Amino acid sequence: MGTHAGFVINQDSIHASRLLPAAYKDRDYRAFWSADQGLLAQADSLVEAVKEADREGLRPEDYHLAAIKAMIDELRQNQQNKEFPVAQRFADLDLILTDAFLVYASHLAEGKVDRETLQPEWSAKSDSLDYAKILEDALQSNQIERGLQALLPRHAFYSDLRRMLSSFEATMKKGGWGRVPDGPEMRVGDTGKRVTALRKRLAATGDLVGRQQYGAGLFDSTLARGARRFQTRHGLEATGVVDSATLVALNVPVQQRLEQIKANLERWRWLPHELHRKYIRVNAANFELAVVEDGREVLSMKVVVGNPDWQTPVFSADMTQLLFNDYWMAPRHIVATELINYMKADSNYLPRNKMVLLRPSADSMVEIDARTINFATLDPKDIDFRLRQDPGPDNIMGQVKFLMPNKYDVFLHETPYREDFAKNIRMYSHGCIRLEKPYEFAEYVLKHYSGWTKDTIRAVVQRIERRLVNLKDPIPVYVLYCTAWKEKGGTIQFREDHYGRDKRLAAALRAGFGRTSSAMQ
Repeated sequence: MGTHAGFVINQDSIHASRLLPAAYKDRDYRAFWSADQGLLAQADSLVEAVKEADREGLRPEDYHLAAIKAMIDELRQNQQNKEFPVAQRFADLDLILTDAFLVYASHLAEGKVDRETLQPEWSAKSDSLDYAKILEDALQSNQIERGLQALLPRHAFYSDLRRMLSSFEATMKKGGWGRVPDGPEMRVGDTGKRVTALRKRLAATGDLVGRQQYGAGLFDSTLARGARRFQTRHGLEATGVVDSATLVALNVPVQQRLEQIKANLERWRWLPHELHRKYIRVNAANFELAVVEDGREVLSMKVVVGNPDWQTPVFSADMTQLLFNDYWMAPRHIVATELINYMKADSNYLPRNKMVLLRPSADSMVEIDARTINFATLDPKDIDFRLRQDPGPDNIMGQVKFLMPNKYDVFLHETPYREDFAKNIRMYSHGCIRLEKPYEFAEYVLKHYSGWTKDTIRAVVQRIERRLVNLKDPIPVYVLYCTAWKEKGGTIQFREDHYGRDKRLAAALRAGFGRTSSAMQ
């Protein structure tokens, strides 16, 4: 039994073209879902499981739901009429049921969308899970739904989002929340129909508590508190004044919030499904870092992340090293697109920033005299040198870096640009993550390492001494882009999608190959 380009059953394409043949080969091409007595009850269990795919922010129709139901009804009608369907119909149903299980299982375990291309994936993206064995075990134990649910992330971030999805879907069925009409800023003392609309809007999402109906058309202190609560939940400055940014957030429709929640569920499926006892969490959408031990935050700080042209990616890695007072070797693309302009505008830029230019010579790099280069006429594509900055307090990477090997070359580091931490939106790096409290962080990471005290760290920094520390116990780091989550106290948080990722990911989650696609070959 095999699949080929354009293999279609009941107008539905078979998607798991790589997994499906292997699954049947492992059981000598015996059927999964039927026996001598006919269709097994587990087929109904799979139908019920697929019906619940929308609880995960996925689409039941992606897993042959209509075709399976139609084929099961046909076979059971034949049995009721004491007609004997041809064996091919049982084989077709078995194939499509197996395909549905394998594809749905891979989406629960690894996500439906490829994080790099944002294209839907209809087959397993890794070889770490044996989906055929997962299917076999689920059938043997008669636990189809439980076997699928076991593939989901096993932490509160995911389960909280599932509950949020259910709650917001209920809100949408009731008609959602009202819109606050456009207009000027609203503040304490204002009156009118827009204030009344604001009161109803804040009450709809639980931001307004107390005597909600008192002075319905008056912007009073109760309404100001409700506005501040809403602003805090949406990452806005909690002024209590309904400015243009607050109005935009208020008028985001329920449907858009649902799409946002679904996108965040998908991102968690991309990441390890079990979080470690101790880990570092960076949320690029909220510009913050937290160190977590046994479910409790023990250190937190603001961070600066990549600007929209150099976005910080979503990934996980282990922090393995700390490096104090390293040189900064500027990436070629940064020299060509940015630094060359500074050199053209300011002849003293290099010495003032303790930078030198290097060219390869034999097996080494040799410093060259910058005065021999005519920067005014230099075309960026003709750059044949490297730029290096000396260690020290003005080094662009700061005086301490926290290294976590990953394919994106992203790491955590200090920064001399301290003024950025006072800003509400912090997107200024080229993808790496700048830390508000780098030395507190270093002290935490090294607290169990002999000889590394706060005084030791301060002395190494002051002496501009290059020191590399290998961590004998690497620390997991999760770099996230969470624009929707629930805090431990139950407060629901949303953040603006500064990178535009939610919209693109939501569109990919809605997408399918259609009823006759053969894109999984």
